Amino acid sequence: MPPSRGGPSRTPTSRSVAGPPRGASSRSYPVPPGATQRRVQFKNRFNENLVGIFVESQSPSAVILCHGFASHKDWPHYPLVAAELAKRSVCSLRFDFSGNGESQGVFEFGNYAKEVGEVRAAVEYVRGQLGKKVVGLAGHSKGGNVVLLYTSQHDDVPLVVNIAGRFEMTRGIAERFGADIFQKLEKHGKVEMTQRLRPEEGGGGQFKWTLTKQSMAERMNTDMEAAARKIKLSEVLTVHGTADQVIPVEDSQRFSECIKPHSLFTIDDANHNFANPVHAQAMIQKITNFFTSGL
Repeated sequence: MPPSRGGPSRTPTSRSVAGPPRGASSRSYPVPPGATQRRVQFKNRFNENLVGIFVESQSPSAVILCHGFASHKDWPHYPLVAAELAKRSVCSLRFDFSGNGESQGVFEFGNYAKEVGEVRAAVEYVRGQLGKKVVGLAGHSKGGNVVLLYTSQHDDVPLVVNIAGRFEMTRGIAERFGADIFQKLEKHGKVEMTQRLRPEEGGGGQFKWTLTKQSMAERMNTDMEAAARKIKLSEVLTVHGTADQVIPVEDSQRFSECIKPHSLFTIDDANHNFANPVHAQAMIQKITNFFTSGL
């Protein structure tokens, strides 16, 4: 089945009271001399405010950074990526998808079509309101899927980085939600979930959210192979840790088979979140080199 291009119609939602904590993304991070940063807001097509951090340097070029599932714009490595890009005179925007971090909206599973639309809103905001040329997109985990889906539809950003995104979308469901999750959704239509926050995503704690049959169907029906094969103009780099136990490194090899031009960079013994500082630094250097080598 081809990847969804529009998704079901939705009505605008107000800020959710159940979702990843808003405070997790409110820290201020240092930027190098000569660069500035500021909090910005723009809207998705449902009139929800999306909150981001724009790091500006003396450059017309900008990169957009997209977080993963139940995360936020300050996924531990993105402020470091932004600082490294600024050192090389490249601007960046990192933002919270709706229902995450400081942005408005209800937290959802699946939700790929809506998040692709939010990447489009971010691209248009950077081009129109900030007056910058978008030269790159990067996404971690689910965010990697979202930037690849965006690229399969628009193919208008020259450099794209997929950090440990998933190729086989039917995998990982039972591991996350239990083997009986499909039976529960079939019977009830929705299941109330409790999501624990990873220490690297803002500390301990948890939040409650609703998994629906509709959102599960969107996840299961998203065809990453079909999407990957539609990418013709953008150059894609995939970065993946060989010790990733959330999304196996074999998924990145499948992307490499489907996307041309594509380069694959694996980091020995790195896990899904590149928690080891040595692994994180290798990832950061690789993607910043990729974004800046031709500028």
